[in-house]
Amino acid sequence: MQEHMREKLSRLERYAPRLVETHVILKKEKYRYEAEMTLLAKNLRAYGEGQSKENIYTAIDQAYSRVEKQLKKFRERLKDHHKGRPEKSFAKPVLAGRQNPEAGMAVKTRPSIVKSSSFAAKPMSVEEASMQLELSENPFLVFLNASTKKANVLYKRNDGNHGLIEPKF
Repeated sequence: MQEHMREKLSRLERYAPRLVETHVILKKEKYRYEAEMTLLAKNLRAYGEGQSKENIYTAIDQAYSRVEKQLKKFRERLKDHHKGRPEKSFAKPVLAGRQNPEAGMAVKTRPSIVKSSSFAAKPMSVEEASMQLELSENPFLVFLNASTKKANVLYKRNDGNHGLIEPKF
């Protein structure tokens, strides 16, 4: 059984070559076998489980196929499929203002803060931040630069490249 697991786990290394940790839990409950498999890689956590009434090997194969499917999907996301597509156009910002009924002109007022959020900036390299930005739908990413230990902003440019803002304090 251990040899079967080692063989299955060695096959998964072609999808995630830098596996950090692997947990496999095998259970037998009355007339049912269960297998749970958790893989931890650098930017990925994959989980799969399988159940079988016949034998434990079938449950292991089910868990393996679920984890393998997640790893394949992760690898597809890493590939750049956006080369030939036209760039999305972003809406132009509109100034906040109110209408002056006497003059018929817009009077500029201070914009209000609509949404506020806080998060823990993860220390990462600029290349890793670029990969995270590609996977994200957001137009920018705030991160802690691992080499300078300062907050940086990486944003998507209209030409398809990324721009980096390094503030000087």
